[in-house]
Amino acid sequence: MRNASHIYALTTLLLLAAFVFAGCGGDSDQRVFQNVSERVSWGSNNRVAFASFGGNGLLYTYTINDTGGNLVLLTLSDDDADLVDEGGRQPSFSPDATRIAISSRRGQTPAIYLIDSTRGDRDAITRVTPDGDTGADTQPSFHPNGDQIVFTTTRTAGNADIHIIGTDGAGNTPVIATAAEEQWGVVSPNGNMLAYQSDAAGQTDIWVKDISGLGGAGYDPTDPGTNLTAGTPFRNAAPAWAPDGTKIAFHSNRNGDFDIFMMNADGTGQVAVTGDPRSDGYPVFSPGGDRMAITRDREIWTVPAEPWVDWQGDAEDRSEQLTRRF
Repeated sequence: MRNASHIYALTTLLLLAAFVFAGCGGDSDQRVFQNVSERVSWGSNNRVAFASFGGNGLLYTYTINDTGGNLVLLTLSDDDADLVDEGGRQPSFSPDATRIAISSRRGQTPAIYLIDSTRGDRDAITRVTPDGDTGADTQPSFHPNGDQIVFTTTRTAGNADIHIIGTDGAGNTPVIATAAEEQWGVVSPNGNMLAYQSDAAGQTDIWVKDISGLGGAGYDPTDPGTNLTAGTPFRNAAPAWAPDGTKIAFHSNRNGDFDIFMMNADGTGQVAVTGDPRSDGYPVFSPGGDRMAITRDREIWTVPAEPWVDWQGDAEDRSEQLTRRF
C-alpha cells in the first residue's frame, strides 16, 4: 500500500532541488539539474520526456519544455525497496502526446506501462505487457498509428527480441526474433519499416526490416532484414527516424568517442551530426525534423539535424542545453 507521506515528501524534495539548482543560473536560465538516463522522447506537444536518477538511485520520469524549464515529475514512488525501478524509464510519447509509454518494475520484473502525459501515474497507470517471473519488457516505442507499441523483451528466449503489442495488451507479436540481441526498435512514420540495433554481425549495427506484412502468413520474424552499417568495426546503436521517413539518426563511436550520425533510410550518405568531445547518444528528431534531442553525458541537449561540418562553426549558438547533470 502506498505511503502518502513518502510520496509527497519525495516529490517535494525532488522538485525543490530542481528549482533551487535551476535558480543558480539566473532568472533567465531554465536548465534544471537532472542526471538523465538513455533516450528521451520529443512530443508533438513541445515537451521532452526523460528518465532521471533521483537521490535514492532510482529512475523517475519527467517532462520539460523543449526549450527547457517547466519541469514536471510524472512518476511517484512508495519507497518500496522491492520495486527497484518503480518510477519508470525509457519514455515514449504517443503520436498525439496524450500518453507516455514507460518501462517500469511494479511487479516481479520490468513491464511496459502507459501513463497520462500531464498527470503521470497520479490518477492511473495501465499495464500493457503482463508480469512474469523472468525476463523483462523494456525500450517501448509508439507505433505511428498510436494503437500499438514496439518494445524489447527477454521473456521468450532469454535474449533480447523485439515485439509489438496493442496498447490494450492484445496481440503480443514477435517482430524480430533471432539468436542475436535486438534492441531499440522504432517504426518508420509510414508504419512499413522497423529500424533497430543488433549484434548479429559480430558488432552492434543498425538494421532495417520491412514489416508491412507483419501478422501475415509469409512474415518471418527470424529474418533480420538489412544491415545498414555493415563493415564498420564500431558500435552503431539507438536508431531514430526523421518525421518524413527519409533519414535515420543513430549514435556511433567510429570517430573515437560517441557522436550522433545520420544517414539516408537505405544506409547511404552516413555523416556525423555532432563532433563534441563529450559522449553523445540516443538521438530523437523534433516533430518538425529540423533538430534532434540527444543525451550528452547525462544531460539533454538539442542540436541541428544537419551534418556537423555545416554547423560546427556556430556550435555554441546553435546547440541548446536543456538540463545539467549533478
